[in-house]
Amino acid sequence: MISLGILLLLIITYRIVIRNANRRLMDIPYYSAHGMSHASVTVVIAARNEEDHIIRCLQSVLLQKHGFENLEIIVVDDQSSDKTAEIVGSFQERGVRLIQIGSGEKVVGKKAAIARGISAASHDIIVTTDADCIFPTTWLNTIVSFKEKTDAVFVAAPVMFRKELNLLEKFQSLDFLSLQGITASAVHSNQFNMCNGANLLYTKEAFNKVNGFEGIDHIASGDDMLLMEKIGKAYPGSVQYCYSREAIVTTEPANSLKSFFQQRTRWASKAGSYSNVWIKLILLNVFLVNVGLVAVFVAGFFDPYYFKACGFFLLLKIIVELPFMIRIAWFFNKTKLIRWFIPSQPFHVLYTLIAASFGMVTTYTWKGRKLK
Repeated sequence: MISLGILLLLIITYRIVIRNANRRLMDIPYYSAHGMSHASVTVVIAARNEEDHIIRCLQSVLLQKHGFENLEIIVVDDQSSDKTAEIVGSFQERGVRLIQIGSGEKVVGKKAAIARGISAASHDIIVTTDADCIFPTTWLNTIVSFKEKTDAVFVAAPVMFRKELNLLEKFQSLDFLSLQGITASAVHSNQFNMCNGANLLYTKEAFNKVNGFEGIDHIASGDDMLLMEKIGKAYPGSVQYCYSREAIVTTEPANSLKSFFQQRTRWASKAGSYSNVWIKLILLNVFLVNVGLVAVFVAGFFDPYYFKACGFFLLLKIIVELPFMIRIAWFFNKTKLIRWFIPSQPFHVLYTLIAASFGMVTTYTWKGRKLK
C-alpha cells in the first residue's frame, strides 16, 4: 500500500521550497553596467575535444566590447584527441595562450585544466567558461563591473542553451531553466550555493586561499558549485549573482539522449559531496517527490485508483512549479518554451529519478573519458 499522505506531505514541502525561490527571484535587482570597466582580466577556458565549437567560442570572446587594458585569454587543452589544440594555436597571434596537459601527466580533467590556467594567469580577476559557449558583446564588461560594484570575490552568472530545434532540446532547455532559476534565487539569498561553470568569475587570491580544488579534486564534477561552496565559507557574504540579460552565456545542449543522461548523471554525482545540509535536504525532497510519483503510477497497474492519484499529484506538482518557470523563462526570453512544460512533466519525473539514481551508484563516460 502506497502512502499517499506521505507523498502529499512531500509535495507540500516542495511547494514551500519553490514558492520561496519564486519570491526571492522577484526580489533580485536587475543589473545593467553603466560605463566600461578597465580592470585586468584573465579568461580561462578548459577544452577537451571541442574542435566543432572552439573557433566560435574564441571569436566571441575576442569580440567583447570592453575597455580592459589587459585582457588575457588562456585555453587549457585537456589531452584532446581531435584538432582542438591546433585550432587554438592558430589564435595565438591574436593574443590567445595555449597550455596543453601532456599525455603523460596523471592529473587530468576539467579541474586540473582550470587550475593550470589559473596558475598561469597574470591577473587576479579570473573568468571561467566552457569551450562550447558564445557570449553577448556585453558579457565580460557586465560581470566584471558587477564584481567591482558589489566587491564580490565570486560571481555566478546566467547560462542558457543556444537552440531548441527538437523535442530533446526543448526538454533540456526547460530543465536547465529551472536549474538557473534555483541558482539565481539561492545565491541571491545566501541560503546555499549553486552555479554553472560556463559563466563564473572569482579572484585568483580567493582560489588560492581555499587551496583551489584541493579536497574536491577526486570528484569528476564540481568545478563550479563545490568551489563556490569553499569560497563562500572563506568569504562570507562575498558570493553574488549577476542577474542580467547582458551577462547571459549561451551553451550547447546535449546532441543525443545518451549524452544528455551522461551529462545529468555527471551533475548528479556531486550531490553527496555538498557540505550544506539545506541543499542536501532540498535535493532529497525533490528526489523523494519523484520516487513517490513513480511508485504511485506503478501501483496503478495493481489498483486503477492509483492512476487517478498519480494524475492528481502530478497536477499539484505542475501548479507548484508553473509560476516559477514562467518567471525564469521570461528573464531568458524563452516564454515560448512554457507550452512544452506540462507535456514534458511525466518524462521529467522519470528522468530526474534515473539521473539521480545513476549519479549515486554508477560510472559514466564523458568526452571519451571514463569517470566516477
